[in-house]
Order: sequence, then structure tokens, then C-alpha cells
Amino acid sequence: MWPLLVLISADFTTVILETLAFLVIFFLTLSVFNYFSSDVHISIRGFSNKHNWTQSQLSSKPCYCSVCESLLLTGSGAACDCCGVHADPGCIRIADKKLKCKALTSNDRSPMKHHWVKGNLSYDALCAGCDEECESEPGHLDWQCCWCQRAIHPACEKKVPLECDFGSFQSMIIPPNSIVVSRKRSVRTNFLLRAVNPPPWPVWVPLIVVGNRKSGNNDGDIILSYFRRLLNPAQVVDLTTRSPEAALEWCTLLGERKANVLVAGGDGTIGWVLNTIEKLQLKCDPPVAIMPLGTGNDLSRVLGWGKEFAKHVDLSIVLEQILKSSEIPLDRWLVEVSPTRHLGIKLSSKKIFMYNYFSIGVDAQVALDFHRTRESPFYLFSSRIFNKILYLGYGTQQAVERSCQDLEKRLDLFLDGKKMELPSIESVVILNIPSWGAGVHLWTMGDEDIPEQSISDGKLEVVALFSSFHIAQLQMGLSQPHRIGQASNIKIVLKSHAAVQVDGEPWQQPPGVINITFHNQATVLKYEKNS
Repeated sequence: MWPLLVLISADFTTVILETLAFLVIFFLTLSVFNYFSSDVHISIRGFSNKHNWTQSQLSSKPCYCSVCESLLLTGSGAACDCCGVHADPGCIRIADKKLKCKALTSNDRSPMKHHWVKGNLSYDALCAGCDEECESEPGHLDWQCCWCQRAIHPACEKKVPLECDFGSFQSMIIPPNSIVVSRKRSVRTNFLLRAVNPPPWPVWVPLIVVGNRKSGNNDGDIILSYFRRLLNPAQVVDLTTRSPEAALEWCTLLGERKANVLVAGGDGTIGWVLNTIEKLQLKCDPPVAIMPLGTGNDLSRVLGWGKEFAKHVDLSIVLEQILKSSEIPLDRWLVEVSPTRHLGIKLSSKKIFMYNYFSIGVDAQVALDFHRTRESPFYLFSSRIFNKILYLGYGTQQAVERSCQDLEKRLDLFLDGKKMELPSIESVVILNIPSWGAGVHLWTMGDEDIPEQSISDGKLEVVALFSSFHIAQLQMGLSQPHRIGQASNIKIVLKSHAAVQVDGEPWQQPPGVINITFHNQATVLKYEKNS
């Protein structure tokens, strides 16, 4: 009996060791492969004619297949979000072979000609030759250039110059012959961006669009597709496949020449990009514009880009707004968190940049509860309305539980070195911008004569909130916060665990010291409707 047990034990040990060794080797190999094949630079499709097919509906009118010209039924077929070619499932391969897509890069240095794509024009398309309406009758009739967006009747083609001037947004487009690439040895891509040569235009400030295609009820996918149609598709970077560092490589290669960056996302994505700009120490920091896809979008509200993305809006209007916008500085604050020793063990400290606001207490606890729910594998349904309902639910829960009650006994607050006396509160909010909690103007609420608030004055505004119910009153304009004061240096000595958030990114903070100091200024774009 004993020899049999020893034999079984030996075989079991051998199998376990061999399995573990195989798994270790497998994961190490996978990690090495991912490291060397990862896209840390902008990849360019190169000279391939293949289209970038998507199921996104980019037109509200009936569409026709660009190959067989049959009517595409709703939900069937695909569209190239770079050039506008449409195809039913059976014609996709034929379209890739016969119909040329937008060239992202070109070795031809001569003036570019129009790239005409037949059919599927928008409702308001007017002929560039005769100013008459295009595609006034059903069918696959007229043409549109996928670079300058001009439409044309076949009979009016001779009235339009052969050379394409890239249309109204010439100053924002990177033409294909300005992009210099080199071949990359990889299974993923063929070419990598190596240099950008400025075109011979009097005004040229290229626009780099950065976004997450999964953001905002998957509105990010639609937005990125639209901008690929309006710009050079290489200028549009999806953060699900590229890092912000790769997206900002355009700015690195441009050197001292300025570029603008449009971030499609929420406050977290915007902060991520602004942090990357600071990290890269670029010669010329690109001004940042915003396409709001988050839940609160407070920074977007302050800078005039709106409270949320409206699907019915023509995105060419956004490009026009960027052309009319102005550069302004935005204070960048450094939040240093130093936990106290626990059982003689020093916990790791944290440094994070702040652009919007910092808070500790009940509103941070609600944000933390929501964040944990969103990160849960059971969080299957995402929308702005659903997110707001979740926030309301967790706010109501805090109104009942009051887990942040007597916060004033759990921390000491210092403004410019002076300790502040606090009433009975459940939250402390430190503001860099006027908007908080999806549009609430905390500092300026009421008719009191208070100091002016600015996003670029090197000062922060500090207020206190009494409860979760008080927050609800503030959002309805039925109450006012407890204003504590303004300061350039803020210190919080936290005596027990509490929820903390910076620009909507929450965490549970153990006892320690939190210092908030001015770091420098970021550059952002502000749009004013009367500009």
C-alpha cells in the first residue's frame, strides 16, 4: 500500500511541476511578445487600398452599395469611416480590390487631386459647380471628395479645379504627402510615423483627435468614425488601442510648431491626456479642446464645449468652433498623499495632478460606491441616464446611513498654514473650476459679496457640505454651501479612513497628510458662443 501511495504522490508532483513550469514559460513568452509588438508609436496603414469597415451608421438617409448600387437595408452592410464607401456583405472584398480608400500617406509631392467617392451624400450637400442640391432623387448618382467634402454632379465636374485644397478645414488636416513613415517589422502594422513635413499653407495648426471608442454609450466609436471622414484618419487615435503617449507623438514630431488636441471623453480621460502632456515635456504644449462624453463633464461646461455630446450635431460644427476658440491657461495642482505609518510599516505615498476639484467625505464616498459598481463584472448596462440613477441611489443611501457624519472630527484643515474651524460637516470640497457635480456652481451660489473665482489665478476655493441631502439641495439651487475660503496651499491631516476623490477618480484613503500645492499651468481651448 505504501509504495502505491508514494508512486501516486510522485506522479502528482511531477504533473503539477510540469504544468506550473509550462504556465510560467507561456506567460513570460506572451509578455515578451506583447512588449516588443506593442504600439508605442502611431501606426500608419500605409499604401494599402483596404477600407476601414464599420457597422456604425454614419448617415441618416438610405445608403447604396458602392459596388452593385443596391439599396442597403437597415443594419446590413458596412461603411468605410475613412472615405465613405458603402458595401453589402457580398461586395466588401470587391470594394477592397476595386475602390481605393483615403491615402493616409503618400510619396507623391505634387499637389493632390480630389478623391471622388460616388453616392451616399448628406441631405444638405450642394454641388460645388452649380450650387444646386445633390442627390435630389433616390439612387446612387453624384460624387463627393472625401478630403475637401465638396459634392459635385457628374455634369459639373469640369467646373471644379482638379487639385484639392482640403476645403474649409485645410488648416487642421495633415495631408498624406506631409507624413513620413518607415516600415515596421511587426505582425500588426506595416508602417510607423517618423516625421511630419509642414504643407505650404499660410496657416496650419493640425488637429489631433484622441478618444475612447467605448466611451459615452459607445458614442466614442461614432465620433472617431466621423472625424476620420473629415480629417486624415491617421490624426484620429483610439485610446483603446494606443496610449496617450503614442497619440501625442504627433506633437513631438512637430517640434515647436503648434498642434491642437481634441479629447473625446469624460473628465478622467481629459486629465489623463493633460497629465501625459506634462509628463512628455513637449517643446510646445498643445492646447486641449473637449468633446464631452462623461457623466459630469464639469471642465467641458466651464470651457464652453457643452454638458454632453448630442448625436444629432454635425461634427463639422465642432471643427468650426475649434477654429473660433481661444487659448487660456488652466491651473495644474499637485496633490501629494502621505499615509501615516501603520504598525511600524510605511505605506506608499501618492502624487496626482488635479484640474477640476478635490473632495473628501460624502460626495467622494458616493463616487467610490459608483466606481466599484462600474468596475464590477455584473455592470452590464451603461448609459448616462443609468449612471445618474446609480449616483442618485448611492446618494440616497448616504442620506440614510450618514457614514461620513462628524467629518470635522476626523480631519484638520489648513489654508495657507492657518488651521480652520469647521462646523458639523460631511464633506470638504476644494475647487479649481467653477463647475462641480455636473454643473453646480458651488463657490458663486447666492447673492453674497464673495471673492472672484478663476481657473488660472493660482488659488483654490474651499467649501464644506453638511450632508448628502444638502448636496441634493445644492443641485436644485435650493441651498448654499459653507464657504471656508481661498488659498494657494492646502493641507489636510486625516485622522481616520475616509473616501477621497480627485477629478472624479475616487479611492479609500487611510490616515495621513494630504498637501495640495500649485504646480504649473496647462493650456486649454475655450469656446464662447458670441466669438
